Amino acid sequence: MTTHHPLHQPPPSATQPPAPPAPATTETTPPDAATPLPTSTAPPTPTPPVPPGRLVVTVCRDAERFGALADAWDDLYRRCAAATPFQSHAWLHSWWLSYGRRGRLRLVLVHREPPEPPEPPASPEPSQPPESSQPPASPESVRASGAPVTAPAATSGGTSAGTPAAPARELVAVAPLMLRYRPLPTLLPLGLDISDFCDVLLDDRCPQAADALAAGLRRLARTALVELREVRPGAAAERVVERWRGPVRRRADSVCLELPGVPMDDLLRRLSGASARNARRKLRRIDELGITHRAVAEHEVPGAVATMLALHGQQWQGRGVTPEHLRPRFAEHLARATRQLARTGDAALTEYRLGDLVLVSEVTLFSRHLAGGYLYGAHPEARAKVDIATMLLRQDAARATATGRRVLSLLRGDEPYKRHWRPETVVNQRLLLARRHLAPALWLRAGHLAGRAALADLARTRLPILLAWRARLRGRRAGGPPR
Repeated sequence: MTTHHPLHQPPPSATQPPAPPAPATTETTPPDAATPLPTSTAPPTPTPPVPPGRLVVTVCRDAERFGALADAWDDLYRRCAAATPFQSHAWLHSWWLSYGRRGRLRLVLVHREPPEPPEPPASPEPSQPPESSQPPASPESVRASGAPVTAPAATSGGTSAGTPAAPARELVAVAPLMLRYRPLPTLLPLGLDISDFCDVLLDDRCPQAADALAAGLRRLARTALVELREVRPGAAAERVVERWRGPVRRRADSVCLELPGVPMDDLLRRLSGASARNARRKLRRIDELGITHRAVAEHEVPGAVATMLALHGQQWQGRGVTPEHLRPRFAEHLARATRQLARTGDAALTEYRLGDLVLVSEVTLFSRHLAGGYLYGAHPEARAKVDIATMLLRQDAARATATGRRVLSLLRGDEPYKRHWRPETVVNQRLLLARRHLAPALWLRAGHLAGRAALADLARTRLPILLAWRARLRGRRAGGPPR
């Protein structure tokens, strides 16, 4: 049996009588399903956007329980404007099935208990109760919100007539994390390395959820650092960091490039005259070849993902392909997650065909305000026929415009072909959090990251010169002319 420590609501105003104190409560949970954490008091909110209810923080370490959270997680995902598909249950649970390690799961969950129902008016007592009357049933359970629940009389339907079903508690915040022990015990986001953005989920209607989640994270961080990677500016995690009680360090993470979600003609106006004319010529070439595109149906997604990854491997053969993209676990994850996201409209897999030949295939992801191409594969013949980046950008821009998404993200990476379109540079953040007694470990980790960044900058600026000098020295030793 585990004990839940609820987050208390703001004190009543002077015009309202104070509520009676709630009795201590307990709640039974399955083994390893949820580890309860105490929370701090939420700040007062004059006009709460949701009915008041006690907040309860738990930590889920059980993979089966993670899978069972799908419906509640999806509802919360729709109520968090900052969320991207990389925070969806479909993406993260699929990632855990392919990449998760037993015993490392740490999901910090915040539930809002339903508000206490108003007490019914007391019925007048008869002067002489009938002999057949039964004594009132004794309380059998107590709600987590503190209101005693009296067992109803049994009926043939299993519930008493006229008694409404008790409202279910609501998930209002999630921090999807895992524990990694090296180089230091650290709590890291699920989906790391193959997700362009990592974040927490906060219900936009419940301002107290950020306080409760910060309290839960702080309790979980008694023996580990918290390192939130790939946090996009404006992410929900920033609200949690604002409420963190302890040292915080911020470091730059991956570079992302973004374009406005406007039609292709408007994107062409961002280019110089010669570049714009060249791009229009490439688009006409695509149309003249008769290349068509189609959105892959949900049931066809697994096979289409396999085709795309095969094309991706051929496309990068001999040019340094990302090894993870060729591994079976990545293929399993991407097929499973893309199919579920396509079902909810959060992803689309598009095939570009020349006759019956699949030239290019791309997975595009959608959030409330953003659309971005996640991964594509191209047939070796496609590069000789068309400009692939221009062809994909036109279709992605059309989708973003048609659905009202204001950002067309080129996601992580600072490749020259992306810079051609004069995008805006957006740098993800790496947020390091610790409790005060772990501050030395935080400083050590922050110093290590700063040193790595300095070495990377040095290699980027000095390595070409060093390589040139090495080549000259080798030429002299071999007796050849200096180069």
